Amino acid sequence: MPTNELRKLRQHHNATIGLFVAFWIFTPTAIVVIEFFDVSQRTRDALIGTIFGAAIVLSLLQFSKRCPYCRANLGWQARLGIPGHCRKCGSILREGK
Repeated sequence: MPTNELRKLRQHHNATIGLFVAFWIFTPTAIVVIEFFDVSQRTRDALIGTIFGAAIVLSLLQFSKRCPYCRANLGWQARLGIPGHCRKCGSILREGK
């Protein structure tokens, strides 16, 4: 059993959820700043670029992990983070599911 890989998957799961929460705190804040405050065009472009860049990075993180047993892509198996078990081989990836 690759326990080191399972530990990394669990850390990836927690990091992905944390980044998702941070993204949804940042995005409305940035939109409020763009819409209601007098900021320069350069600042607006930077905020919009950051929003889209963060969305792309989060998407890549979601689909970057594979099952350590069968190498199936885990991003398609969960809405966010990693699933509790692999749908392809049935391996348990996280406790408490």
